[in-house]
Amino acid sequence: MEFTDVEAKDSIDLSAIPEHLQGSAIAEQRVKWRLREALQAVGIDEPIERLHYTTWDADSGEVNYSQPLIELLVDAVLNSEAPGIGPMGGIFGARGVNSEQYHLQIDLAAVNEACAQVYRHIKQTEQAG
Repeated sequence: MEFTDVEAKDSIDLSAIPEHLQGSAIAEQRVKWRLREALQAVGIDEPIERLHYTTWDADSGEVNYSQPLIELLVDAVLNSEAPGIGPMGGIFGARGVNSEQYHLQIDLAAVNEACAQVYRHIKQTEQAG
């Protein structure tokens, strides 16, 4: 996967964003377009805003973790910790649910690889300067 037109797509107007939130805004801008492109490259066309990685207790069915993929990646970028999508969860169309009604039939390994590519590319771009 090759990301193109990086400088233009990473560009964001920070004038209306308070200084203490600018780092998060920049990270979110960088994550969103890369994630969208990386997922589309592997045939996943769901709107990225709908994608939530969720895990649950196998015995009770109770959700024990649920986070939007965008937020998961923004946190990873800000904390310089590579993201990981484990095989013991799923991708759902809403946060905090694990019912079949919201379960999206999306390959977790493909999502995990796309997230890893996005993270690596952002970190390489940051280091390059």
